[in-house]
Amino acid sequence: MASDFIIDKVSGKDNFALVIFGNQLTGGNDALILISKLNELPDNYVKFVIADLSKVEIINSSGLGTLVSALTTLKKYEIEFWLCSVPEKVQKLLEMTHLNKVFKIFENTEAAISNLKN
Repeated sequence: MASDFIIDKVSGKDNFALVIFGNQLTGGNDALILISKLNELPDNYVKFVIADLSKVEIINSSGLGTLVSALTTLKKYEIEFWLCSVPEKVQKLLEMTHLNKVFKIFENTEAAISNLKN
């Protein structure tokens, strides 16, 4: 079974990677694969990871845990982890759990990328 996310390394002076999640963010094996892939990013001189959640329709507590694990994993490498294109349903869940105060959230990918330059 294929993972429900894609990591797209975008080269250039900003050194960021884009993680595009599929329609389900429910933890499990995908979470383990994601964290494994994120652990490889410091070797590629990545300083920012932007998670595009625009396709996420289903998220549960394990999915939220996956996002927190990604943040924690990247923090130890001094890599920023930002969310963008967060659907309303996911945004409400982030607000209910107060995780909206933990993550830096942008309206869309372009806004997050433009913030890299600031």
